[in-house]
Amino acid sequence: MLLAGPKSPGVGFRAEVIALVDSETGLGGRSVWTDERGAQVFSELQGEGTGDRNHITGKILGGTGRYAGATGSYEFSWQWVMEAEDGTIQGRAIELKGRVLPGPTGPPK
Repeated sequence: MLLAGPKSPGVGFRAEVIALVDSETGLGGRSVWTDERGAQVFSELQGEGTGDRNHITGKILGGTGRYAGATGSYEFSWQWVMEAEDGTIQGRAIELKGRVLPGPTGPPK
């Protein structure tokens, strides 16, 4: 995942998600974003998680290294999702927006 744009840090992350989705309760899960230095951001995900209704919200729960103590929230929708033969899932998120506040050690460097 690359955070790019006029107000973003231009930082790339490897994003990994473990989530459960069902038609009654929707999507619930956890995400770990790892940057190029190995520092991580942890978040909780909730959403509808169906093909027709796929709006996802995330709550940032903290992190490691320069993201320790970070808080915030974000949201996005899936444009498409594809499952590979080995069970991994890839997708394209659109309309990603949110806000991250640095922890007590200061802003990310």
